[in-house]
Amino acid sequence: MRRRHARGRCRSALAGGLLVVLAVSGCAPTPSPDPALVSLSQDALSYTRSAILGVDQEKDGLMFRTTATALLGDMETKLADLTREVALHRPADAEDAAYRTELLDASMASLDAVQAAVRGGSGAEARLERAADRLAELGSAG
Repeated sequence: MRRRHARGRCRSALAGGLLVVLAVSGCAPTPSPDPALVSLSQDALSYTRSAILGVDQEKDGLMFRTTATALLGDMETKLADLTREVALHRPADAEDAAYRTELLDASMASLDAVQAAVRGGSGAEARLERAADRLAELGSAG
C-alpha cells in the first residue's frame, strides 16, 4: 500500500513540476511591443534631443559652430546606426511590426532633421522638435 501511495505522490509531483516549467518557459506571453524596440525609440529620442540642445546652444552663442557640427555629426551617426538596427529587427507579431514601422519612420525623420541641421538649413530646428515630439509619443505608447 505504501508503494502505491509513494508512486502517486511521485507522479503528482512530477506533473506539478512539469506544469511549472511550461508556465515559466514558452507559454508565458511576450511583452508587446518588443522591449528592444521601445529601448531603441528612447535612444532615438535621446539623440534627437541632444541635437536640439546643440542647435540651441550654437544659436545662443554658447557653443562654437565647429563644436555644434561635431555634435550633430555624432548624433547623425548614432541615428543612422539606430535606424539600420530598427530596419533589421524581426517583429514577433503584428503589434511589433506596426511599432517597428512607426519607429522606422520616426527615426528616419529625425535623421533627416539632423542632416538638415548639419547643413544649416532653415527650419531644421522646427523639424528636430517635430521629430522629438513624434519619438516621445512613440516611447509613451510602448
